[in-house]
Amino acid sequence: MDILETIAAIATPPGPSARGIVRLSGSRAWPIAIETFHPDRPWPAPRYPEIGSGKLAIDGLTPRLPAMVALWPAPRTYTGQAIAEIHVVGSPPILDLLLTHCLTRGARPAEPGEFTLRGFLSGRIDLTRAEAVLGVIEATNASQLDAALQQLAGGLSGPILALRDRILDVVAGLEASLDFVDEPDVDPVERSILSAGLDEAADHLTDLARRLDDRNRPEGYPRVVLVGPPNAGKSRLFNALLGRDRAIVSPMAGTTRDYLTALVACDGLTVELVDTAGIEEAADALESRAQEHRARQSDRADLLLDCWPAPWGPRPVSNRDGRPRLHVETRIDEADRRVASGPIATSSKTGEGLAVLETAIAEALRNGDSGANLPIGTAGRCRGSLLAAIEALRSGSESIQIGAGDELIAFDLRLAVEELGKVVGAVVTDDILDRIFRRFCIGK
Repeated sequence: MDILETIAAIATPPGPSARGIVRLSGSRAWPIAIETFHPDRPWPAPRYPEIGSGKLAIDGLTPRLPAMVALWPAPRTYTGQAIAEIHVVGSPPILDLLLTHCLTRGARPAEPGEFTLRGFLSGRIDLTRAEAVLGVIEATNASQLDAALQQLAGGLSGPILALRDRILDVVAGLEASLDFVDEPDVDPVERSILSAGLDEAADHLTDLARRLDDRNRPEGYPRVVLVGPPNAGKSRLFNALLGRDRAIVSPMAGTTRDYLTALVACDGLTVELVDTAGIEEAADALESRAQEHRARQSDRADLLLDCWPAPWGPRPVSNRDGRPRLHVETRIDEADRRVASGPIATSSKTGEGLAVLETAIAEALRNGDSGANLPIGTAGRCRGSLLAAIEALRSGSESIQIGAGDELIAFDLRLAVEELGKVVGAVVTDDILDRIFRRFCIGK
């Protein structure tokens, strides 16, 4: 595609609406938009952002159509080019005629995502923010929308760019010490401080990669995993939250072997609820597989529901993985006594406490720092680059500790810089752009 050509597309969703928009970008966007536009008040030759109402003469349509035209000059626009928007009544046949009207005057149809692609190529947004635009479009719930908006505001690219700049400074210092080793005004890099800094950067990227891995699943919903000992009422609670019998419930311990998943609405937030086998020592190969499944699902959880049958007594509590947990007391209808405070008390039989639990789940996910704060498209693309950057930083730190030469350390750091550049789009290839922008709809 030629990014210097003027492009046009319908920018509003398909179907009738009160208002429809045809958007143009490129050097001829303004002339095409105003060529047959008759404003209600005289317009001077447009030089600044301008919005005007009037009538538009469209080929094949009589009489003239009431319209509003908005003009924005380059380069401070979404695409970095001159942009025009024509707002008319949102009738699909009228919008089709309006688009044809623009195409016959020198514009060409926009490719999927081409407006956002032009914004990236002109430096108006980086690659993670371009993906965030798609995240906003594809969001199916409030948490996904909030995640995309945070990334659109630079929540991911800002820290990555800052880290990349710091590593570039270190590389410059190392290479200066190599090129000008005899110069008295070139200070050698303090190796112990440098090694600690590289380890800290690698730890930060490792946490980010974990959150990306958590987020890299087709549904994109936060994952809530029920854990606890056998016969703790996890499957009964799973069915109660789901509102129907999905998991097999039995008084015999160890009924659940595999894990079950289902989408559940909790206080306006859709979550993926996962029922797992009880935590116990595996006595045979089958139980061993069940424990492997449980551990894998727990590792990928955004929130753990730590279940224990009433009454809530002394029990082992471990939160070494740092994942958010809610302590849930189950089967309180069977208990002789109740606890006044502590865990969330529930009864799957009577429904007591379920509403409180649903609210607590939603609040924990909305307030927590989990993989839910990263859009799915970014997770799929960036994880490999982050792992490669982590490996390069670890290698650089190890080279420092064993006393390797500055040239080897600089080589590792240049690799890290290149991989971080791929995340934000400072280093990019055509196939990466194609994979990202072909998922966009036309007009965005």
